[in-house]
Amino acid sequence: MRRYIFWLFLLFILSAGGCAREEARPIRLGLLPITDNLPFWVAEEKGYFKQQGVKVELVGFDSAMKRDAAITGGQIDGALGDILAVSLLNSGGTNVKIVSLGQGVTPEEGRFSILAAPNSGITSLQDLKNVGIGCSLKTIQEYVLDNLLTANGFREEEIKKIAIPNMSLRLNSLLQGSIKAAILPDPLAALAETKGARLLLDDTRENISQTVIYFREDVLDRDMAAARKIMRAYAQAVEDIMADPDAFNNLLATKAGTPKEVLVSKDHGMRLLFSPPTLPQEDQIERVQRWMVRRGLLARPFAYTDLVEQRVLNP
Repeated sequence: MRRYIFWLFLLFILSAGGCAREEARPIRLGLLPITDNLPFWVAEEKGYFKQQGVKVELVGFDSAMKRDAAITGGQIDGALGDILAVSLLNSGGTNVKIVSLGQGVTPEEGRFSILAAPNSGITSLQDLKNVGIGCSLKTIQEYVLDNLLTANGFREEEIKKIAIPNMSLRLNSLLQGSIKAAILPDPLAALAETKGARLLLDDTRENISQTVIYFREDVLDRDMAAARKIMRAYAQAVEDIMADPDAFNNLLATKAGTPKEVLVSKDHGMRLLFSPPTLPQEDQIERVQRWMVRRGLLARPFAYTDLVEQRVLNP
């Protein structure tokens, strides 16, 4: 009898320990070194995740491909990416859902820029017809490039692209003159401007590009409350950033790799603008997916509710 009681007691201790370990497991978010992720770094530094009662681990990645492989393999639970990436993950069998926009609630947020190389002789957008433009193909950058140029009178056959997926290499190629033009996000676009590249066009007038915050669907099913707490912490961080954007230059330098010359200069168009957590609009989802279908990246578009989980922001 005593032995029976002993084993029951031991089983209880082991079970309790297992539950404690499960409860202690943090939500792991995959982040690229880009300015869009600043609210997550601020929330971590200010202790907002802890205040909300949720354990979060921010995991850095140097490429979207590695980030998406990690979410497919279950090494991370959520990420900040774009609508194109979310669509491709779901198409490949990894069920993820958008819970909020990151940047791109307004056109001014999250700038992409088309720039001409210094000394290229290109002075206007029309000079780019049939000129090779450095770009990452089958990505949100190609989507933005196509939309910006066709909206400004370019025929598709007049848009020429040079595949340079690595953005740092693309920046260097632009500044060295080995390519005449490129599309770049901030802070690389801002750095190019400070070094003499000519800004031809950006997407700050028409709301073309959005980043999105998304989680694996099984994580949302298991712990919707944690996602809500994360987004509340994110909202607190956005308030801090908008109250004093310059207060977080150190985080931008260390986490996003923003060069000091960009942080101290005003001779570029990069601005730190963030909105409170907001659900994407249906037409924003549909527009990206129509382009993906035309490019053969999707067999068919997903319904809005297939890609968006509204209950995180609207319990």
